Amino acid sequence: MLRSAILSLTLLVATAMLSAPLAGCTGDGAAEPLHTSREALGTVVAITVYTGDSDARAAEVADAAYDAMAAVEAELDAHDPDSAIARVNSAPDPALESLPPYAEEVLDAICALEVREWFSPQLWAATGLWAFEDGGHVPSAAELDAALADPRYDFGGAGKGLALDEAAEMLRDSPAVDAALIASGSTTLSLGSKPDGEPWRIGVEDPRDPATLIATVEATADITVSTSGDYQRAFDRNGIRYHHILDPATGRPALGFRSLTVVGDVSGLDSDILSTALFVAGPAHALSYAEEHGLGLVVVDAGGRTHVVPGPEDRTWEIVAE
Repeated sequence: MLRSAILSLTLLVATAMLSAPLAGCTGDGAAEPLHTSREALGTVVAITVYTGDSDARAAEVADAAYDAMAAVEAELDAHDPDSAIARVNSAPDPALESLPPYAEEVLDAICALEVREWFSPQLWAATGLWAFEDGGHVPSAAELDAALADPRYDFGGAGKGLALDEAAEMLRDSPAVDAALIASGSTTLSLGSKPDGEPWRIGVEDPRDPATLIATVEATADITVSTSGDYQRAFDRNGIRYHHILDPATGRPALGFRSLTVVGDVSGLDSDILSTALFVAGPAHALSYAEEHGLGLVVVDAGGRTHVVPGPEDRTWEIVAE
């Protein structure tokens, strides 16, 4: 999902912290939430559980949520040779192989969102050409043409969101959980409303200074916030930044944004796909799509300017620019 999204440990910890709720006081008499965190999905995933039950029961539910994430990763992590999708990729013709259920779920979501022009799960070979983990390589046009014809799968742009959805279901189904938040670096998902009456607060980081926030999402109900950016896996060559968000039409890094954050009461899977797809789509398409589908956006354009699309009038969130 996966290991192709792994950053340095320092960046991972910083990103996880920025994606968590900003510090706030609990109301008088309110129980402190249970906080857990683990390395998962190629990053650090933190789960915060508000419970009227015992911490021990809440911890059991959090463990089940992490197990649910691991089940998705076991199917969709193309870097793991034992995963279901790696076995598909190793077949003589992956396009003829039956896909595992989670992969089919991702494909269904791409079709339902109508973003196939901007999002492809078959960029495994093209992404590998750029060698982001090995110092970087700028491939030739002929290399890219061959890679784009390669049918092998990479669900790195969607698997994390799907895994968070599976974890969220575990939390929703438990009577021990009153509300919860799952933060995984680039994608954060909340369930319910905080018992202390305070909104969920989720920071959006500056793509050129991840220690600084450019906006905060404040939500009073379920919310999902997902960010794609040109800083997460990238290299510079001759004054040009090359990053891992590839345009399926060209196999080259998409232009127009430094980062794009999707805000809405949508699934983790949809949010994860849309942050990548709208980044590739470019400013005009991203704006029209967000307005048509009732989404909020926080975008940093290629010139470093921040723009906010607040979302529909009946939204349950506010985007507060810093």
